[in-house]
Amino acid sequence: MRLLVVHTWLRGNLGDVLQASVLLRALRELRPEVLDLAGYPKVPRPGAAELVALADRHVPEPFAWYWSFVPGLPRRLLIEPRWRAQREALFRRYDAIISAPGPFLAEYDHRAPSALYDLALAREIGLPFILSSHSIGPLPDASVRGLAAASVTVAREISTYEYLAARGVRSVQSADYAFLYPYSEHLGAGVARAPAEAPYRVVFMRSNNFGLDELERSDRSFRCGKNHFELARDERLVLATSDPKKDAAFLGKLAAKLGERAVVCGSVPELVRLIAGSTGVIADRYHPAICGRALGKPVEVLVNREPHKMEGLKALLAQHDLPALQGLARAGLDAVRAALPPERNS
Repeated sequence: MRLLVVHTWLRGNLGDVLQASVLLRALRELRPEVLDLAGYPKVPRPGAAELVALADRHVPEPFAWYWSFVPGLPRRLLIEPRWRAQREALFRRYDAIISAPGPFLAEYDHRAPSALYDLALAREIGLPFILSSHSIGPLPDASVRGLAAASVTVAREISTYEYLAARGVRSVQSADYAFLYPYSEHLGAGVARAPAEAPYRVVFMRSNNFGLDELERSDRSFRCGKNHFELARDERLVLATSDPKKDAAFLGKLAAKLGERAVVCGSVPELVRLIAGSTGVIADRYHPAICGRALGKPVEVLVNREPHKMEGLKALLAQHDLPALQGLARAGLDAVRAALPPERNS
């Protein structure tokens, strides 16, 4: 069996490493003849090295933002034929195509048009196409109907599952694969505490969610917009990110304003040890919240500019304990494996 995982994001966002590495390990258990990873950019960032190492080969994948900026007729005449020729030649080398986990199937994400086109193309040439674990929506009605062509769709939150069900699209209710990541492997050398003189709560902040004027620290509290958090006596804040490229500059400004330390996590071990040494996690990034729950820390989820997925994650954490969340994630992986060509599934 020859497998290709497409749409992987390799710019150093550690959340993508956490979720996609679990998927690739599960696919490796099937002993495929080939397991390749197609992703952006052409040269993966160092933070994604763990993920790339799980594949036989990295296939550089064009990032199709430009689809969203080209009007319909020129796109159909110029871009789509070229895209189709390149993708069809690539896809025909494999027995099944698997879309890497992520939230990019939404109308506000510039990757959505090309991802939906890949789904339609794969099914047109007779290949299984698997949506492996996604936050989906909102999307135009025609795009949602197109999702029905997938061999299986794994919904990583109840909000996605219900969104699809209300529109007649079947899916498997799951939870993010990062709940199954082996975090304990990175704690063998001990917990590396952040450079704080006292116990600290770690705050993961996106650069495009709250403005600097919405974030304040007083003696015993921390405000994020309308959210207020009480701090213990002598408890510090450590400001952090799991996506250095996007958030490092913003964190530097925020740290200067609040008089707190900033930590830019460039690898999964750094992320895990930072959270393991903390008193708890406040996050408007998806996967640091999952890591916090997996490590037994109190977690507060801040809803960001992608409320569909963050409300879904918040509900998952409120309604399920860790074993139940891991069970949901395993159900998603089982559905992916079951959707592969049966005669080659051994």
